[in-house]
Amino acid sequence: MKKDITVIITLYKTPLNRLRTLNQYKNFKVIIFAQGEDKYYQNIIKKYSVINFEYFFSKNNIGLSKATNYLISKVKTKYFLFTQADIFIDDKSIQFLKDAFKYRDNLIFTGPSFKNKRERGFQIKTNLHAACMLCDTKKTKKIGFFDEDFFLYWEDVFLMRKINMSKFKMLLTKKAIAKHLSGASSTNNNKVKFIRNFNFKYGEYLYDFKTKRFRYIKLLRQLFQSMFFFILYCLFLNKNLAIKNIAYFLGIIKFIIYCLKK
Repeated sequence: MKKDITVIITLYKTPLNRLRTLNQYKNFKVIIFAQGEDKYYQNIIKKYSVINFEYFFSKNNIGLSKATNYLISKVKTKYFLFTQADIFIDDKSIQFLKDAFKYRDNLIFTGPSFKNKRERGFQIKTNLHAACMLCDTKKTKKIGFFDEDFFLYWEDVFLMRKINMSKFKMLLTKKAIAKHLSGASSTNNNKVKFIRNFNFKYGEYLYDFKTKRFRYIKLLRQLFQSMFFFILYCLFLNKNLAIKNIAYFLGIIKFIIYCLKK
């Protein structure tokens, strides 16, 4: 057991075959937050994996930001690996990420390359692939991780912006490699598609608002466009695009409600 790194993972409607990928972390302590599940889901995880894990759950989907921040509050090791169920990374790459912290004193995150082979060297970056990062626990708790106003999307973009405005740096570690099966960490039914599109559009406007880039004309244009195309695609029986556009419309409405509450 590698005692100075904790792996934290949030799950939402994760396919059972994807739970087997958790076995790659059998040498680490793992903390899991399962959303849209109950306490008995931990028995399913035990059935499909051999990891040593601590389990938290919410019957409601509270969002990636809140779930992740909750997990970070439970971390007691020097480092934690923030990752997802559709990420493949081996022990050697995780060790390379840890060793990379010796490169500079002010590093807060080190991330792997998503190429097929290992390369030499390091590179200071203004952003990393946030699906997999090794994080300095003390520094992360000091500056904060995700803004909990974001539910599912754009929270990583806002986080990178915050880091770039601080004294901390992020490092790409080319000897560490990972693979991301994008979108494979949850089922892809119509409900999930709606949730993704709804929160992507909400997060887009929230990001613009928080970074003072918000424009009323863009909101009004997309509000009417999304409703128009929703009706149009309903008439043409295009279910996928109809769902996408009504999700966009309601995501914008959610942002308007957020502003009114402010």
